[in-house]
Amino acid sequence: MFAAPKGTKDVLPPEAWRWQWLTRLAMDTFALAGFAPVVTPDFEHTELFERSVGSESEVVTKQMYTFADRGGRSLTLRPEGTAPVMRAILERGLERGALPVKLAYCQAMFRYERPQKGRTRQHLQLGAEGIGSENPLLDAEIIELSTRFLTTAGLKPVLLLNSIGHEDPSCRQGYIKVLSGFLHEHSAELASADRARIDTNPLRTFDSKEERTLAVMRDAPLLSDHICAACREHFDAVRGALEDLEVSFEIEPRLVRGLDYYSRTTFEYQVTGLGAQSAVGGGGRYDGLSEALGGPRLPGIGFGLGVERILLALESVGTFADEPASAVHVYVVALGERAQRAALKLTTDLRRRGIGADFDVMGRSMKGQMKDASRSGARWAVILGEQEMATGTATVKDLESSEQTALPLDEVPGAVQA
Repeated sequence: MFAAPKGTKDVLPPEAWRWQWLTRLAMDTFALAGFAPVVTPDFEHTELFERSVGSESEVVTKQMYTFADRGGRSLTLRPEGTAPVMRAILERGLERGALPVKLAYCQAMFRYERPQKGRTRQHLQLGAEGIGSENPLLDAEIIELSTRFLTTAGLKPVLLLNSIGHEDPSCRQGYIKVLSGFLHEHSAELASADRARIDTNPLRTFDSKEERTLAVMRDAPLLSDHICAACREHFDAVRGALEDLEVSFEIEPRLVRGLDYYSRTTFEYQVTGLGAQSAVGGGGRYDGLSEALGGPRLPGIGFGLGVERILLALESVGTFADEPASAVHVYVVALGERAQRAALKLTTDLRRRGIGADFDVMGRSMKGQMKDASRSGARWAVILGEQEMATGTATVKDLESSEQTALPLDEVPGAVQA
């Protein structure tokens, strides 16, 4: 017997209905704000992620699924969604058209890490990217959009907000020198893995899960105290716009996110019910990403949200106390060969009218078919027996009230409209 690979899972009903509901809600919500759907390949050239996410980042050094194809090219299963979207924009020249480019996706991501509840090696991520403007109002639009989606889905997320400045000696680069000095002073107290980052990527020490490092970082100098005047002005504008939109947030000066392309605005959503790892997603600006990939300056901002994490959070707050309803609205119960053929014709007619319908193909008894009708989640049972076939009628039963009535066959669709 085969089993699903470690860190992956099958999504079957009724859970699959929840996935479909959530992803449809997301894409519909994003579309109302002008974000069109985009689909990128599941694998990309490895260099795309090395140049965007950061060659020294944990994603690149520890978590990517990288392989050589038969032509000797190094390819990587997509570990995150933003870099592929930016690559697609640059490859197709969308930056030469109307800006900003607004795109949204719902795609699988792949990361080799220790599987845990809600964090699998293949996971589904929802995201949206607004590319082509550094206007702080775009930041506010993106953040409000993701907040509204999570709220509409049934969560009460806590929005953590920060600015990490931009790549410049007068801004983040100046801070990194200060941080490196602090970390060197406390290197003996850091976990060994974090000690190695001091000279390569000191900002990543804020992402550490090691208790020893976390204790040191509580006293580390804050990036928010060192950003330049332009970044501070930009962040103030973002905060003001969010206040205008009545989007609540908490300033978290240690929030840096885990990908190297982030700049200026960064944000994260945390919820209750997920234990110590309470984040369901987040995002931020990536104003230098296009240039890192060899393109023109093309500032942007986006977010990614984990479907599994959101669904777990929704279960913890009781949103899924009841099983989601099936799409089947009518179940046709047929007794005898003639009635079974009529059942196929009737269910097909109902489906063509946009009414969910199903019928028995297992030769069950009347009792068995009625049980199957109840299991299907249908509201109505339409019964076709010998008497009904002889008179050209059907017995229509309301499965909620148990009331039933006999109707001519051609009147059944109108009686069972959703």
